[in-house]
Parts: sequence; C-alpha cells; structure tokens
Amino acid sequence: MPTRLPIRQHHLRLCRIGLLSVAAIVVSPAANNGCPDRPVRSISSSATPADVCIPDGFIDVPVNYFDDYAWRAFLAMVWPAAPGHRGMADVKKPLGAAGPLVFETLKSLWEVFHEDGSAPASDFQTYDSAAHNACQVKPQFGDLVLASFSGIDEIGQAGAGELAGPLAAQNGRYVRYQTLYNQAAFDFIVRNRYYLRSALPEVPSPRPTTPVIEFPVGSLVLKAAWLDMAGFPAEQVKRYYTRRAIVRDPGTGACSRVTVGLVGLHLVQKTASRPQWIWSSYEQIDSAPPSRFGDPVKFTFHDGGKAPMPAENPLSLAPLAPEPVTPFNVERPFFARVHPKTELTNYQYQELLKNTVWQYYGIVVTQWPRMEGNQALPVPATQNGDITNTFPGAGAFSAFSNVTMETFDQSRPQLGCMSCHNQARLPADFMWSVLDHAYPAKIAPAPAAVRNKTAQ
Repeated sequence: MPTRLPIRQHHLRLCRIGLLSVAAIVVSPAANNGCPDRPVRSISSSATPADVCIPDGFIDVPVNYFDDYAWRAFLAMVWPAAPGHRGMADVKKPLGAAGPLVFETLKSLWEVFHEDGSAPASDFQTYDSAAHNACQVKPQFGDLVLASFSGIDEIGQAGAGELAGPLAAQNGRYVRYQTLYNQAAFDFIVRNRYYLRSALPEVPSPRPTTPVIEFPVGSLVLKAAWLDMAGFPAEQVKRYYTRRAIVRDPGTGACSRVTVGLVGLHLVQKTASRPQWIWSSYEQIDSAPPSRFGDPVKFTFHDGGKAPMPAENPLSLAPLAPEPVTPFNVERPFFARVHPKTELTNYQYQELLKNTVWQYYGIVVTQWPRMEGNQALPVPATQNGDITNTFPGAGAFSAFSNVTMETFDQSRPQLGCMSCHNQARLPADFMWSVLDHAYPAKIAPAPAAVRNKTAQ
C-alpha cells in the first residue's frame, strides 16, 4: 500500500507547495458581483446553490469556486428531508440527523419512465403505484428501491447510450445504480411527455447550435451508487452512509431488504451561467488506494495486495453471474489522481464535517464548460460540451472519472462526464437517461459487457 503523509506533515507539505496558506482560509472582501475572492467554507446551509459564484474579473482556472459549489450542492442533497415533502430539506434538523435525505426523496428513474410507456404520476409529491417497479412494492416516504424489470439496468455501468460491465466490491456484491430527478427536471419531462420516444423532437438538418430539448434552469439530476454491505466488518461500515433498501436478485427475481452503503454520487445541475450543466462527482474515500494521509483503512474495491487492476472488466453483464462473485482490484491511475486544489477543498470541508459520516466523502472532480477571459461571465448555450471546451480537458492531469461508476474509463478523458454526455447534447440536452429510457427503451448491454456462456 502506498505510504501517505500523516495529517500534520501533509498539511505542511501543502503549505510548502503553495496550496495552503492563511490567505486560502481568510475571507477576502467581496467582489463587485457579490462573490468573495476566496470561497467561504460553510456547512450551515441546506439550500442548493443556484449557481457557481466566481468574482467578477477572475481569469484563472476557477477550480476552487466550482469545487466549493459542488460541496454546497452535495450537502444540500444529503441534508435530512422534511417529513412528507419530497426534495425539501428540514431546516430544523442538522446534517447527520436520522431519516431520509433530500436526494433520496427525489423522483427515481422507475417513477418517470414506465415499463409500459404509461404516464407517470404527475404530482411530484406522490409515489407511483407498485405496478411500476420491479419489486411490486408501494414505496413509503424516502424508500429506496434498487430493481429493474430487466435485472441488469441497475447493475450495468453507464456507457454512451449502452450498459457496460458491472462492478463488484471485495464482498462479492454488485454496485447498484439509481437515477433521480428534482421537481424542475421531472415536471419538464412530464409536461412535454418526454417519457415517450414518439414525443422526442428530431434533430433537424442542418444541425442547430442549441439542443432541441432544453431543460429549465434549476433542473438537477443525480446518480447514486449503492452497495450491499454484507460481509464487511462494522469498523469499515461505520465510515459509510448506510440505510435499508429494497433490492432485487437479478437471477431469481426475489426482492429483499438489505443494508446498503452510499459508495458514489454524480450530481448535475443546469444553471443560468452554465446551460451545459455543472457536473460534480463524489466518492466515499475508502474506495481504492491510496488511503488519505496513510489511514489504516480497508478498501471497498481493493484487497490491499499487489495484484493490479485488470485492463478490462472480467465480469460480464449478460449473462450476469450470481452474487457473491469473485471481485477484482480497482485502482486510480497516478496520472488521474484527484486535483491538488480539489483535495484541499475536500480537506477543509471534511474538517468541518468531523463527527459526521460525511467526513468520509469527497469530490473526485467537478466539470464545467470552459471559456477564456472573465470566468464570472455566463457561457453561451451555443457552446458544446466537447472535451476541448470542458475542464480538465483533453490533456487531463487529474481525475475525470469516478471509480465506482466509470471504473474502466479512467485513462480516457474523452469518456469523462461532459464529453460522454455531449453526444446526447443536441437531442436531449446532455441527458442520456431520456434518450435511453423514453418508451420504448433503447438501453442494452455493450458488446464488451456480453460474454458467451460457453466461455464462462
């Protein structure tokens, strides 16, 4: 296991390389657009930030500002939800209080795109009937259902319009994925009947400069990665946010309630200044080596030994082997480590979150549409999400993939969030979930995720 510096030595090292100083923590006077010169770290607000806040005239790469935005958005999503109010925070409760979290109460994919193409319940506050989820359960407020009629939709990793192979943790259990929509995004889909493929507008020729579907500002879509924590020791599990979930066995079709842990999260929000959305990705910090500051932790997706990560996924999606399966080691390449400035922002927020489970989570990367000059100015909607127009760019020198969601895409910047979703920009405003799941659905395993049964 690679050696990491103790906290104090790491802190001093950051100072020496210019990444941490008193000036990095002291609040500077506000710029003329109301944004401080340096982000003010805070965990006191349950409100989702409406946009990134960059001081007017700032012309450098605004990593700190987007990462601060990403942390505030994350905290708003993991705030305890107001009882009976989907997507609303309970301002009377502190972070870490019992009960469903805000993001867990948003509309899940199965409530938006029905297997039979029928219209979803139009009231954001209601839950769809039991007939529309693969476990046939009527959810109560905040319930988590991880199931699909195909048995693999929630297990395959997302590719460009297709499903890639699964990821298994060291306990032999598959990671399961959940997509959720806030009210602005959900209402837009329902109002326009975009849950039906026949309602999706065609991209005309010549091709337009802006998407033919444009979600409203404030739309927010999440993807959560969950793992059955069975078999892990209590000391390891306590570093995760855990809860009970209804999970379907893809082989038998049987559903049961198990304890799952949140291992990863994507959060994208369409803002007034970034109509291409702001893309934030988070992981629980024990996913893969190296451990932070040399903490003696057990990794979720690595056995701590010397066996390297395989070049290709050894697990097939079709056919899907029954759990528990033989896991493989997951690593983050040296050239794709979390950006030093992002690590510093993570450290500062994690210190504020001490004594809560959220101290064990952090940003992997925040992506946004790049432009030259004054970074406080809005980016025109005509700009696409090509890799040359996004951070960290084609010559990525930092992480651009989440090991829990894009495990085998860490060496290809072209498959980072924005660059991949750019392929869905014109027909669906970057939203693969609409193109893939509008009825009749078109999501299928990628050729590489399919193995010939005789080769097993």
